[in-house]
Amino acid sequence: MISIELEYAIFERILNPMTSPRSLIFTAAVLLASLACTRPQGPIPEKGVSFALNQYRKQHIDSIRYTIELDIPAEKTAKISGRETISFYIDALDSALVLDFNADASHLQEVRVGGEKVEYQFINEHIVLDAKHLSKGKNEVGIDFVAGDQSLNRSEDYLYTLFVPDRASTCFPLFDQPNLKASYQLTLKAPADWEAVSNGKLSARTVEKGRSVYKFGETKPISSYLFAFAAGKFFKETKVLDGREMTMYYRETDTVKVNRNRDEVFQLHAKSLAWLEQYTAIDYPFGKFDFVLLPSFQYGGMEHPGAVFYNEPALFLDENASVNRKMARASVIAHESAHMWFGDLVTMDWFNDVWLKEVFANFMAAKIVHPSFPEINHELRFLLAHYPNAYEVDRTAGTNPILQQLGNLKNAGTLYGAIIYMKAPIVMRQLERRIGEEMMQESLREYLKTYSFGNARWDDLIGIVDKRTPQDIAAWSNVWVKTPGMPGYRVESGKLVQEKDSVSGRTWEQPLVLKAMPSGARNLIFPNSDGTGYGYFKMDTVAKAWFFENYGSTNAVWSDPVFKGAMLVNIWEGLLRGDGPAPEKLVRYTLNVLPKERNPLLVDYLLGNVQSSWWVFLNANQRALYQMQAEQLIWQLLNTTKDKGIQTSYFRAFKSLALTDDGWQKMHGLWTGKLKVEGLVLSEEDKISLAYELALKGKGDGKAILNEQLGAIKNPDRKARMQFVIPALSASEAERDAFFETLKKEENRGKEAWVLDALTYLHHPLRAQSALKYLRPSLDLLQEIQLTGDIFFPTRWLHNTFAGHSSPEAAAIAKTFLKEHPDYPYFLKNKILQATDLLDRSVKLADTYAQKEHSPALSQQ
Repeated sequence: MISIELEYAIFERILNPMTSPRSLIFTAAVLLASLACTRPQGPIPEKGVSFALNQYRKQHIDSIRYTIELDIPAEKTAKISGRETISFYIDALDSALVLDFNADASHLQEVRVGGEKVEYQFINEHIVLDAKHLSKGKNEVGIDFVAGDQSLNRSEDYLYTLFVPDRASTCFPLFDQPNLKASYQLTLKAPADWEAVSNGKLSARTVEKGRSVYKFGETKPISSYLFAFAAGKFFKETKVLDGREMTMYYRETDTVKVNRNRDEVFQLHAKSLAWLEQYTAIDYPFGKFDFVLLPSFQYGGMEHPGAVFYNEPALFLDENASVNRKMARASVIAHESAHMWFGDLVTMDWFNDVWLKEVFANFMAAKIVHPSFPEINHELRFLLAHYPNAYEVDRTAGTNPILQQLGNLKNAGTLYGAIIYMKAPIVMRQLERRIGEEMMQESLREYLKTYSFGNARWDDLIGIVDKRTPQDIAAWSNVWVKTPGMPGYRVESGKLVQEKDSVSGRTWEQPLVLKAMPSGARNLIFPNSDGTGYGYFKMDTVAKAWFFENYGSTNAVWSDPVFKGAMLVNIWEGLLRGDGPAPEKLVRYTLNVLPKERNPLLVDYLLGNVQSSWWVFLNANQRALYQMQAEQLIWQLLNTTKDKGIQTSYFRAFKSLALTDDGWQKMHGLWTGKLKVEGLVLSEEDKISLAYELALKGKGDGKAILNEQLGAIKNPDRKARMQFVIPALSASEAERDAFFETLKKEENRGKEAWVLDALTYLHHPLRAQSALKYLRPSLDLLQEIQLTGDIFFPTRWLHNTFAGHSSPEAAAIAKTFLKEHPDYPYFLKNKILQATDLLDRSVKLADTYAQKEHSPALSQQ
């Protein structure tokens, strides 16, 4: 066997003028022999899984089964040895067989076909087997290997996998594409005191040489990104609800918190699964149902059938959790449960349609959760949860359509973002309203039945819908799903008119409404007053001023929280486009209306806009003008509100904004427990965040505060996380510089949630000037981060890097980087443009408004 790397080395030797003639003859002979014996049939596969490779394998390979054995040592850094057998049917031998294994060549130990050792090529993260070793029909390939670590999220006493979108091949060899579904049978060897869980039902647990051996039953056919396992020191609890047994694995050591949340977590799963069985008319498809709660998990949840993974704090809520947090917990459980049908039972054919599984999970979750929270205005929640976040991307130069192009699975992670999770549900709700709830349900039932345990595309679903309705749903879809951006609207002659679109002839077909209210000699016009329209709805200055001046009055309009939410969204969008009000004036307006608002959703949104304006759009002098007023007002509201959820929102806002000596002392009192706020119960996480803010704002011995808090932490996972973050909070710029240098090494970015915490403090607006030097290296690392990190990490890396910056110098660094890299991958270029959009707008707004303290220009806006 000769590797492709060796062939390249031989070519280099031949071309080297210092090579002797005798040596040249020998080298050439070796090369010719290698080409004759081992050159793979067909083109050399590129890194990742190209669309062409995906198509070829899908056409010719099926009935895949994996039998995998992994031996996990107790030591985090020790190698995990593996052995597997891959059985499959193939109907063509005109090309070499290509398996995916994105690990170092040294990890591959032996390859067998039919039990016999065979030669192979290891090329561009692929194992390439000559077709002469195979036969038409059934084949079995055996492989001995060392598991790759990239997607084995390993801690000292536990690990878990995360293989979405194409990361299974970083652990073991396989066909790593979503439309080659397969059955998996896993055996894990682990330390004796570890638990283990996987997709399949545990069929046997034995002890072998002092180690536990877990044998899991064969799974139903699933896509490779859905295969998963976790092992380690977990607590576990099993319940049977409605005849279904479920086991919860968790790490939380606070038994009071666990006992407070446990029953509700089980009930929410049972309720979601029962609802979905009724809606889809299909029983839960995968038999066993367990879930694993993980500290610092990268996502809210991940829908592995039979072994759903969650971010532990999202399910184990604090004592003073608001109704919003409780609803968010119910939503993430409903979302992951819905994936069992939408994504797991029926999976997208190629990852360009990844949005399809996500939108249906969100869509179903809303239907499941709403009846359990009658106190929530669900139209308002949908508006504030989806529209602002979708606009945050769709208004940028780096926006993308919902359905994107994808040439290689190695770039699939870049498809994820707010357009998929926030804009797509808005579009799906439009579709349901166009065709009706009954037709939507009938179409989805046909879709699930037709493609069960298979794969489907968005166009397959549109075809099912189109045959049921005379409407041209395909034409509507072409605009909303297959083109990027958002429409703009202006009021003209009492009607909403679409502004000239960025794409010639494109019309964003949607129902639009506006509200007209008499005011003196004219009508005040409030566009998109029901909050259902998608786009930028420009309001005039008089209407905005009236809205804030009369906020919460006895006028009947104020009884509609959706109207208030829609107008607040319009006004914020106007600010970002330079249509006013000026950021300083918006802060003043918002501080005036906060005491009049009792709706927790609107309070959260108002506080979010204050904090964004405060740190992104106001300079230090402007903040100083309102510092005392903001702190005193929010502290007063924190102490007087009776709603625990709203109280928690005010607590978080106070932590963010407090800068005066008085504010610092109040935070310190809350942290030490010497100061109490009636009704406010602080968790260990709250105490940690207070310690961070106290150290950051530098009014005392920050190092001592952090060390004292570290010593008080009881949970080992939270302690390890804080130990990681502390250097980013150092008062010493040299220490912060040294910490940033460590982030350049992949092994120091393994706990992504920890890294994101640290970036928040490294780049906090109070430290922004000293952090400018980190911006260019952070951009230089982006391509590596995209290849080595999980799907959301590149976006979050950029966001947490640039979110604290508002200076022209920071904006110039990003612009210079893009200018110097004209051929930069477009999908990463878009992420940079998205992450720096608010930064660019802050610079432009500063120029536009040219704000001066008490300036006449400002007072007129």
